[in-house]
Amino acid sequence: MINRTSKIDLFKINSVGLCSLVQIGDSNEILPKIKVLAVQRQISTFFGNEGSLKREDFQTFHQPFPYLLPETSVHTAFFHEKPLIHVHSIKIQAVSSSSIFQIGSTPLIDAKSRTKHIRKLLSNESRGST
Repeated sequence: MINRTSKIDLFKINSVGLCSLVQIGDSNEILPKIKVLAVQRQISTFFGNEGSLKREDFQTFHQPFPYLLPETSVHTAFFHEKPLIHVHSIKIQAVSSSSIFQIGSTPLIDAKSRTKHIRKLLSNESRGST
C-alpha cells in the first residue's frame, strides 16, 4: 500500500452513528458490522422477548453475505507524483449504518449492515374509522 499524507483544510460532519467511521489517514483494514432490529408500533406495547435475534425468528440476520470472486486478471501500476491527498472543504450531513468516510488508503474494507424493520399499525377497523 502506498502511504500518503492527508491534509484537510475544513470539514464538517453533522452526525456519525451506528457502527460508522470517520477516518483521516491510512489504515490496513476496516471491518464495520451492524445488526439492527427496529420495531415500531402505533400503540406502545412492550413484550419481554424483544431484542432477541434468535435464528428461527429472524433468518435475515443469519444468512451468509454473497461475495464476489476476486478479480485476478487485472494488472495495474500507479505513480503518485505528489504523495499528498489534499482536500479543501467537505460538508457531510450523516454517516450511518456501517458506512465509512475516509480520506486516505485502505486495502481491505468489509462493511456489513443488516436491518429488519417491523411496523405494527392498527387496522382501519380498530382505529374507529368514519
